[in-house]
Amino acid sequence: MRSIYITVILLFFVLPGFAQINFEFFPELYGRNIDGLFKCRLVNLSQSVVSATLNISVTERKGGTVCVIQTPEFTIMPGANPIPVNAARGAAIKFAAGKLSQFTGFNKSLPEGDYDYCFSLSFTHSDNPPAEQCFSYTLAPFADLNLIDPYNRDHICDKRPLLTWQPLIPAVPGSYYQLVLTEIKTGQSALEALNYNLPVINQRNIVSPILPYPAIAPELKNQKRYAWQVTAYKDQTKLNRSEVWEFMIECQDSIKKVIDNIGYRDINDLQRGNFYLAAGYLRFSLLNANEEQRLKYEITPINDVDKKIKGLPRITLVNGLNKITIDLSDNGKFINGHYYIMKIWLTDGSTRSLRFLYQEAGNE
Repeated sequence: MRSIYITVILLFFVLPGFAQINFEFFPELYGRNIDGLFKCRLVNLSQSVVSATLNISVTERKGGTVCVIQTPEFTIMPGANPIPVNAARGAAIKFAAGKLSQFTGFNKSLPEGDYDYCFSLSFTHSDNPPAEQCFSYTLAPFADLNLIDPYNRDHICDKRPLLTWQPLIPAVPGSYYQLVLTEIKTGQSALEALNYNLPVINQRNIVSPILPYPAIAPELKNQKRYAWQVTAYKDQTKLNRSEVWEFMIECQDSIKKVIDNIGYRDINDLQRGNFYLAAGYLRFSLLNANEEQRLKYEITPINDVDKKIKGLPRITLVNGLNKITIDLSDNGKFINGHYYIMKIWLTDGSTRSLRFLYQEAGNE
């Protein structure tokens, strides 16, 4: 028993001398291309300074080995270590035979698939056994990061508009959005304005795909054009970026209330106004140049664009001009003083979006 006790004590003092290395790698961020593989961080939990070479292998479950990478020797200090730039630049990359490997070798990016990323450290001048760790990830390309509202080249009369866009798909935990909005000067394109002009809004750390106009930002000016763009990112890595859209502030009328004696306004006019006060009802007209068919539309709360209002009435369009009334008061799911978006798919394949404020009938 005494000898066992002494052995345990000796092991306690000897073990810290061995390098204990953990690997930090986020395949959803860095597993999309060859350069990203070198973003792996090596966490040395011991107090030892060691030298090692790093071997990285990427395997697709159906296509087999994609590539094998081996770096030259480098030093790993105690604590968190990035892979040194010189080690990444001097790494030998071997691509396997096959179409998948050829595609990756040519484009330096990995196509959609189920991947295993394995990292192995071989220590030099040390008796430490190799440190190894693998990460698995189903890689899917990001869907387009589309802007929603204000629509491209739209004319609106809202100097503090609500800005909305589609979420990042597939989602990446811990990711955020950045929104930049700036005025377009005379003679500039929307892209030039974003690149060279001082932004009116440049907000980071946005969690959801919606941004109420910031209270500290100056309101937009009538008869001015504005460009905006949204970027999804995590840490310092850009994940996806939208197109650059533009819109114009054009205020001619005050808020248009929907009351019985006003009648029906064309859906195109309503969209250009970008504001509508619905006192219990939505009333609008549209032209159907085709045969009789059902109107395709949906309404969602502006603060939760993924939640569709259910129980909306079915509306049949006849050939010619249609005057449509949608009774919102009977639905029971609309909240007084809340904003909503109605999206309509027209018979020619185009869409229209109308943002409106719901108000209970009799409270206008």
